[in-house]
Amino acid sequence: MLKFNKKTVLSVLWCYCVISLYFASKFYIEGITHIYPSSEKSDISFIAEKDSLNDEDYAFILNQTGLGKSAVNSLSSLSELEEYQQIYYSPIDFICKRNSPVSSEEYVPKPLLKFADIEDGDILITRSSHVFSWRNGHAAIVINAEEGRTVEAVVIGRNSSVQSLDKWEHYPNVTVLRLKNASSEERKSIAEAAENYLVGRPYNLIVGFLPRKYRSIEKQGSTQCAHLVWLAYASAGYDIDSDKGLIVTPKDIYESELLEVVQTYGMG
Repeated sequence: MLKFNKKTVLSVLWCYCVISLYFASKFYIEGITHIYPSSEKSDISFIAEKDSLNDEDYAFILNQTGLGKSAVNSLSSLSELEEYQQIYYSPIDFICKRNSPVSSEEYVPKPLLKFADIEDGDILITRSSHVFSWRNGHAAIVINAEEGRTVEAVVIGRNSSVQSLDKWEHYPNVTVLRLKNASSEERKSIAEAAENYLVGRPYNLIVGFLPRKYRSIEKQGSTQCAHLVWLAYASAGYDIDSDKGLIVTPKDIYESELLEVVQTYGMG
C-alpha cells in the first residue's frame, strides 16, 4: 500500500493549484482578447441629416463605431461611417502565437479592422501581448502615417526598430490615441525625435528601476515599448504616464488624460 507523507501531499496540492490557476487565467485572458460592444447596434443614419454634430452625437458615434471626433470628421459620407460600424460589431477569429520564448500575442489572420484617421505622432495601444498569463500589452508611436511606419520596442532580445503599421490591423484589440490640444507640426516633431533617437535601443523590461526612467532622449540606453512612446513625449514636455510610477506600461498611457481616442476596436 502506498504511503504519502505530509510534505508530498502538500507538494502535490501546490502543483495542482498552480496548474489550475494557470489554466484559469489563460481562460480569462482569451475571454478579453476581443470585447464586443456592450450596446446594441443602432441606426446612425440621422447623422447625415445634421448640419453639425454636438458632443452627445460624437459620444453616440464613438459607442457605435469606435471612432472618435477627429476620425468621424475625416470621413466624407454616411456610408463610410456605416462601414466602420459594421466592422465594429462583426465577429472575428483569432489565433495566439508565440513571439518570444516567454511571450505571446493574439493575431487575426483575416482582419476586418482598418484605420480611419492616422497621423504622425499618434500612439497605438493593444492588450494582445502577454507573458504567460499576464497581459502586459504593447505600444507604438506612428512616425510616418503616409508610409505606414511606426517605431516600436517589440520584444525582449530585440532592439527597437521601425515596424509596419499594417500589422496593427491584425490585432484583435487596438486603440489609437492622439495628444490633445497640440498642432500636427508639434506631434510630427515628436515622431521625428522617436525615429532619430529611439531606433536600435536594446529592450529592457525594467527600465525605470534600472536605469532610471528619464534620461535625455539622445542618451537613452535601453527601453521597452511603453517607455519608448512615453520618452518621446516626455522629451517634448508631456508626461503621458497616468500614474507617474517608476515603470510606465501601455495601460498607463492608455489612461492618460493628455490623450484623446481617435479610434478604438475590441477594447470594450
